[in-house]
Amino acid sequence: MSNVKKHGFRVQPFVFLLGLVFLLMQSGYCRSFAVQPDARGKYWFVDSQGRRFLSIGINNIVPEPFRPRPDSQYYNPVPDQYKGDFQAWKQDVLRLLQDHGFNTLGAWSDGRLYDGPMVGTICLYVAGHAKDRCLDGLRPGFEDRIRENVKIILDTYPYRDHLLGVYLDNEMPWYGHAPWGDISNYTLLETALSLPAQDPARQAAIGFLKKRYGSIEDLSTAWGKPVSGWDQVTFDYARSCLSEQANTDRSGFIELAAEAFFQTACKTIRQIMPDTLILGTRFAGYAPEPVIRACGRHCEVISFNNYRADPSADQDMLARYWIWGGQKPLMITEYAWRGEENTSGNPNTGGAGAVVKTQAQRAENYSRYVEDLLSYPMVIGAHWFEFADQSPQGRFDGENSNYGIVDIYNRPYPEMLAAMKRTNEKSLRIHAQSDRKAPDSLPKPKPVIFQPSQQPQRPPFVDLLIAQLAKDPELFCAPDSSIRIGKEQQHLRLDLQTGNDWGCGILFFGPKEWKTPTGADFATNLDGYSAIELDAFIPLSVTFELLLDEAGVDRPDASSYDASAGDDGEGFVIPSNQGTGHRKTWRFELKNLQPRTNWGNQKGARRVDLHAIKGTGLYFPGGQGEQEIQIYSLKFAR
Repeated sequence: MSNVKKHGFRVQPFVFLLGLVFLLMQSGYCRSFAVQPDARGKYWFVDSQGRRFLSIGINNIVPEPFRPRPDSQYYNPVPDQYKGDFQAWKQDVLRLLQDHGFNTLGAWSDGRLYDGPMVGTICLYVAGHAKDRCLDGLRPGFEDRIRENVKIILDTYPYRDHLLGVYLDNEMPWYGHAPWGDISNYTLLETALSLPAQDPARQAAIGFLKKRYGSIEDLSTAWGKPVSGWDQVTFDYARSCLSEQANTDRSGFIELAAEAFFQTACKTIRQIMPDTLILGTRFAGYAPEPVIRACGRHCEVISFNNYRADPSADQDMLARYWIWGGQKPLMITEYAWRGEENTSGNPNTGGAGAVVKTQAQRAENYSRYVEDLLSYPMVIGAHWFEFADQSPQGRFDGENSNYGIVDIYNRPYPEMLAAMKRTNEKSLRIHAQSDRKAPDSLPKPKPVIFQPSQQPQRPPFVDLLIAQLAKDPELFCAPDSSIRIGKEQQHLRLDLQTGNDWGCGILFFGPKEWKTPTGADFATNLDGYSAIELDAFIPLSVTFELLLDEAGVDRPDASSYDASAGDDGEGFVIPSNQGTGHRKTWRFELKNLQPRTNWGNQKGARRVDLHAIKGTGLYFPGGQGEQEIQIYSLKFAR
């Protein structure tokens, strides 16, 4: 037996109930698992002896990192601390995990750990790693490629008798442009239309549209923009179309691609690995609704990664996955908090999730989140990311965060492990005894409340374009887009390059003399008005959104929002407006504002706090090329 104290781990001989299930497995291999509800509707994993359990795991349990950067420090204890003895490291790690209530080897763990007693999960990458792999189900030969890709992965996992299940992939780019972030005119349809003419996925996209429309003229009418031939239905053309029917077609094509992927992938995996649970694809937070529905039709479990600032389960997200997924049980396959205080020297400037001050806060967040999460009857697993801290100089992709339960010197974080042990010990009881019900309906969006105050002393309107002369507007742009401002005699000229990503925009501040008594310098009180009037020239069919941000607005995953001006940091929008090709005055009634779902406090009161506004602006989605906009006035009006 290795000297565990010498190697940094301090373990206890106590093994609690959750770990006992897996020690019992050593008396006889458990070659299959199932997911089942009990009489009260609580879902569980069940082994071949009928024992129920939850999957409590940690990702990436490996003795050295993947493709470490030259001249960097990183976790690699076997050569020195263990004198090259991998088995000694393995014995210590497995004991550490079991003694603290973990029973599952999460994704990307070393294949030599999978011979028991812990169960394991494997990420198969059935479609490889190409950026357009979500479309691979539309290409001939997908089944053969799955077999080739799976063989490559399984060759690194020689022990599979304790395999709990497999993931088809991790964080696939189901949004077309990326794994996360909904850009309404950059979806899988646009991705398919960006491919060469001979690519079967592009041909499938054109075939899909031809089936929906009898002629190119019908498509042109429905999408709201002229096009003269099917060969001209390109990436750029599709990006420039934001009609309601175009969006409906985007959703339909996503459904086609997702069904083709999940149907073929799951059928093939069940042929290769009979009786193996398919645990979904580890979605990157949200995914498009048609994709979640397809996953639920074909997989036993739906898995997703969810990094949160607030250490509580995301009720809305769980409801959507549960209902859209056809009431399949759920696993959270990545979550974490990072600490400024850490012994690896991690700066935490790269990586997902919130950063807290201390290890004590990390520990508290773990307990609060896992206890809340496992109280849901349909949640059957939670996997922490990850075993060891990342390199302070950055892993292969630059992430440099304190995710570990041990540091890069193989020293455990005692506060984290103590909290994990306490929480994991009672996880079965929490799940079994909770009275929480599975959601039976989708979350209802809160209506936006707008109640203008009476300010009779104020002028009938205030023009923010005049106010911007004293303070330049704020510009925001995707990396491939730009805005240049030109101040003409009677108007403001915007020269846009919207790029192919999410686009660009401009935010105007209120009059300095109306600054709020507290809050940031830009916070202004615009009470007393009921509408915004925009006098502008916007080219024909150019799509834009009107934005209104409260003073404390920030990222939707911010740990807190600045309420010093008296607001709660929400953002609002009036979407899908189109230019006419001539100068026009638009009037936007503030009562028609909608929540801005990709910016601002998503848990705010859904009340427009006109007494504490940061700015009012215009946003131009990407894919609309170079455009010139002329703004003559932007007024708050009665």
